[in-house]
Amino acid sequence: MRTLLIPILKLVAITVPLTWLWLEGGRDLYHQIFIHVTHPMLVWFGSPNSVLATVPQRFIGYVPFLALMLITPGLSVRRRFWGTLIGSVLLFLSHAGFALANIASYARYGETPEAIRWIFPMILLVDSMPFVLWAVIAREVLRKSLGTAAGKIFAKSP
Repeated sequence: MRTLLIPILKLVAITVPLTWLWLEGGRDLYHQIFIHVTHPMLVWFGSPNSVLATVPQRFIGYVPFLALMLITPGLSVRRRFWGTLIGSVLLFLSHAGFALANIASYARYGETPEAIRWIFPMILLVDSMPFVLWAVIAREVLRKSLGTAAGKIFAKSP
């Protein structure tokens, strides 16, 4: 029980301040950077203004990704650094892809339920991306941990 409680407490201890920072200005700063960097692409595909109302709530994926990268035991400093850096870039690119899908969907279907149905697979991808990236980066640690846990679960009792 204790071995499970400590990682959960670490996750909460990291996630709460990261979420607070995100909500108290990180989200707005990221959104400004996102619009600035992607503006030419968004203008070419449609209006970046349509992104302002519908996309930013999906960007919070950085919080669980960073929290998991910080608390995962057994990751080397190098793997943690490069994984966080490359993972952050991939998260940004997934957000840009989602923004484009969003623009295309609303351009085609307007403010209808069909617009949401069309982008729903992209919503799932963007929302799961932080966890998939973390699992890929921490695969060796997860393989060891899951192997040990499975061994304990399926071990024969004497």
